Amino acid sequence: MASASTLWPEIWDRICSFMPKPSLLQLGLTSRDMNHIALPWAFRDLRLEGFGDSAERFVKIAKSPALRDLVRDLTIDTCIDPHFNYKSTECYEMCTEFMDALPYVRCFSRVTSLHLRFNEFCGSDEQDRRGVHCEETWDFRYRVLNTVCHCVAGMWTEERQVTIDEEADLPDHTPKYPEDDLGVSLTQALHLRELTIANLADYDDPRLSASEAWKKVLSLPSLVDLKLYITTEIDEDAPENALYFEEKYAMLENLPYTWLCPSIAENLRVLSLYCQEFWGWFPKMDFRLVGESSPFPKLKVLALGYYVFSHQWQIDWFASIGQENGCFGLEELYLDNCPILFEARQMGPFDSSDPGYPMTSTVLNRVWNPETHKYPLRWHNILSHWAQSMKGLKVFRTGRGSGNGPSKEMFNAAMQDGKSPEFPMVVLRHRLSDQAHRNFDAPEPIPPNMELEVQKKLWVTSKYSQGAGISTLPGCRLQYLKYDITKGPSEYDEETTNYFSDEIAFAPEVEAVAMDEAAYENIMLAISERQEQGD
Repeated sequence: MASASTLWPEIWDRICSFMPKPSLLQLGLTSRDMNHIALPWAFRDLRLEGFGDSAERFVKIAKSPALRDLVRDLTIDTCIDPHFNYKSTECYEMCTEFMDALPYVRCFSRVTSLHLRFNEFCGSDEQDRRGVHCEETWDFRYRVLNTVCHCVAGMWTEERQVTIDEEADLPDHTPKYPEDDLGVSLTQALHLRELTIANLADYDDPRLSASEAWKKVLSLPSLVDLKLYITTEIDEDAPENALYFEEKYAMLENLPYTWLCPSIAENLRVLSLYCQEFWGWFPKMDFRLVGESSPFPKLKVLALGYYVFSHQWQIDWFASIGQENGCFGLEELYLDNCPILFEARQMGPFDSSDPGYPMTSTVLNRVWNPETHKYPLRWHNILSHWAQSMKGLKVFRTGRGSGNGPSKEMFNAAMQDGKSPEFPMVVLRHRLSDQAHRNFDAPEPIPPNMELEVQKKLWVTSKYSQGAGISTLPGCRLQYLKYDITKGPSEYDEETTNYFSDEIAFAPEVEAVAMDEAAYENIMLAISERQEQGD
């Protein structure tokens, strides 16, 4: 067996890429050469969290030129404690150390991937519509987002931070600012390649939209990968009341002018857009407003979560994406729990200028005048068209992902080294959650009927180290749903309940089941043949 001294540095570098941080730090102590290889991997990924000593460690690394320049992947998580029950009667104490550490983001000039994560519960102020405390208010989120944007854009100064804090006006927080410039340029923007946000609030905050720093971040030439998961305000005691929370409608309707504005849409190669509830039809989000003639001209990968198909124009729009990417359109398309609406009962009258869509103002006015609409679009219509029109498509997955919780595959893979985890299990579960919008292209989940011993053999490999993606079992793919304003807690009624089965999914007409499956097999065959020709 080769000794450590006889292995090439390239081999050790590859080995280090699979090692946990404690092992990397120990390896770095063995020799100067090993430290040179192991240290960059040990500090490649960094987290700033609102619990433990995370903020203190983050600031120490930020103040070290030797260590901060090693960081490439930065995660900022607002959680104050994985054990804490948000939106409850528990007493919430903001982590002031976390908030004070945010301006140090500007020190990490070599970060290329930035991941922001908020709590899934959002609301307007301290007392939401049903009187229960909402911890991460819109003011809180604005302070975090705009501070980070100023750091990324190379626009952070203490004076600007003071203005942000005055606008946010957070209770029980007296900010402390960095005492010096730390040898970091105040005008150098980070060359971000990837930006992901988990639990982005369903609120189009005018303060953020007006921020020059936010606009600059979305205009960064280097930013080609955007992944957003939008959370929505809820009423746990009366879930049906969330229908009348107006902020989410404005937020989704304005996406083409905010998070998907031309300055970023024209540059993206990868886009992942998920929402906590069904969206696209109602709340409406009109993709036609994103680059009318050539939407997302350079896009190669698109992932959507809980997006609803309902109209013919959507078929043509998807086929028109990426016409300037050099690959004849989209290369990869992922549809995570994206059904077709075949029937809807909603407040009328509907929008006469855009037939088949409700008018938000009519619904919010609560004038009882329901209308029932039928929608003829079927999966075989969509897939047969895409098989011919999407010439560059090499990967197509439609089905159901792992949702908000950690996939069992990713969790068990993280626990398979036979050692005690370097942090409590509850922390591990927390860190592996809220990643569906990032893990969509991971390997399919393990089938539920697979023997446990076979599953364990997969867990010890690196196959699921980055999570489990979308299941394409027949029970998961090609879904349909109805909408009924008179039903609760959700107005959307999914027709299939046994997703992870080998049974073919429901279709509104009996004959459509076979037609849908045939169209699915045809597009998958076309993609397979295209891949073989490419090889």
